[in-house]
Amino acid sequence: MNDLGVADMDLGRYNEAEQLFSKGLQTSRRVLGEQHQTTLFMVGNLGSVYMNQGRYKEAEQQYIEMLEIHRRLWGDENPYTLFYMSCLAGVYTQQGRYDDSESLYLKTLERQRRVLDEEHVFTLWSIEGLASLYAGQSKYEEAERLFVEALGGLQRSRGYEHRDALRCMNGLAELYTAQRRFDPAASLLTSALGISRRTLGDDHPWTFTSMNNLATVYKEQAQYEKAELLLLEAVKGRRLKLGDKHPHTVESLNNIIDLYEAWGKPEKAKKWRAKLPQTEAVAE
Repeated sequence: MNDLGVADMDLGRYNEAEQLFSKGLQTSRRVLGEQHQTTLFMVGNLGSVYMNQGRYKEAEQQYIEMLEIHRRLWGDENPYTLFYMSCLAGVYTQQGRYDDSESLYLKTLERQRRVLDEEHVFTLWSIEGLASLYAGQSKYEEAERLFVEALGGLQRSRGYEHRDALRCMNGLAELYTAQRRFDPAASLLTSALGISRRTLGDDHPWTFTSMNNLATVYKEQAQYEKAELLLLEAVKGRRLKLGDKHPHTVESLNNIIDLYEAWGKPEKAKKWRAKLPQTEAVAE
């Protein structure tokens, strides 16, 4: 059941994966016990599902449970102890707990670089996570250095078309967009979107991420027609796959509102503003 859940998660079918992991976890705890490897994998994978669903508090609880178990059984420098430290730091970033996130990432990376390897995938994920944190804090120089390091390592170790590399390409492109370096951002995102459509499919959540990010670049370049086509597809896909209240869906809804405002089409902006979840709606 764990393998089926992982397959669903890889396909972006997060609700189906949640059901499989939740059901499998109940059985595994009863039959195999709390500390069996299968049980632990399911607890961690359920945390990943919650993270992808934007359910950050629940993800935090799963990762804390995994971290405590791994520390107790295998110590502070076990590779999976360090992995779950990094996962928890990522949750803190999404929750806006930036000081907690930075402190945990730095502690994790110091140990990973020493215990594992500079290009171990767990190390590279932590480097990418710290880069995303710094980008969100407008620490652009540090963020770019870390994104470039992570992307190079992921492309070498996982392959140029692996989803980890695609995610990191999107992160670096978002950094370039924030710096108003639109040409390199568009180049990265065009490549990422093409790879994602071909390898993951048109309706995968990560494909919608590349669409959304590329549309943001087009909007900033006043290429409004191109931005509109991508955002309409991204909004429709995210609403269907993730739901109306998912943070990524809300992001795309706000982006299409911003697009129509910049384009001088306030009536269309008003129509889309009405589609925001009630707690996200803002005054005109």
